[in-house]
Amino acid sequence: MAGGHIKIDNVSKKFTDLMGGENPAVDRVSLDIRPGEFVCLMGPSGCGKTTLLRIIAGLLEPDSGELFLDEEPIHGPGCERGLVFQDPELFQWMNVEQNVAFGLKARKVYAQQKENVQRYIDMVGLTGFEKALPHHLSGGMQQRTAFARALINQPKVLLLDEPFGALDAFTRVALQERLIDLWKNFGYTAVMVTHDVEEAVVLATKIVVMSDRPATVEKIFDNDLAYPRDRDSSASIALKKDILNVLHLKNGFPNTL
Repeated sequence: MAGGHIKIDNVSKKFTDLMGGENPAVDRVSLDIRPGEFVCLMGPSGCGKTTLLRIIAGLLEPDSGELFLDEEPIHGPGCERGLVFQDPELFQWMNVEQNVAFGLKARKVYAQQKENVQRYIDMVGLTGFEKALPHHLSGGMQQRTAFARALINQPKVLLLDEPFGALDAFTRVALQERLIDLWKNFGYTAVMVTHDVEEAVVLATKIVVMSDRPATVEKIFDNDLAYPRDRDSSASIALKKDILNVLHLKNGFPNTL
């Protein structure tokens, strides 16, 4: 699996409210996300980060501007872009094995690739839970299932909308480490929305800080700290402070917005 090159060129998006007024969400955003990068999108709550992620996923069409994946225009969803939400969005009547296999069956390639189902279940650490239904799983295990379901289609790009936001601190740290291992092994390009500054510093090679709504690119931080990253190192703490300063927070505020 090779990571895809995402080019976002002057993209804008607005919505119409119930009174007929215009509500701008994304304003003339341009980004160049190189193959294999891990990019975190940050910004004030409600600024338009998730809207931008959904535009990349093809779930929303921009009002203006263009998006490309490996020089091909993005118009609508595609299996080359996997998407993981904060809520795992599993099919509750399907067990782990069936949820992971769903994409292969939808693409009509299950017969040829069914051996991959167990491989991806093993890869996310769910060996032995193949027949478990979602309501029998913890939140972290459900999210692992969602990762396996997204990755089995071997996407060039993995899009992540606060995938660990609803998890406890211990599970969140464990899944962050698992995500880095998967990213390194597969080489896909990752784009992740997060409100957690420490999470961005631990995971990302590039951190894009966005303005208040409508979202524009306020500053980009390149993060070349070596993996695995020490959350308490002086370099990590310095980068967190720099990001917090751009986010207009004062000293003493928590890292989670």
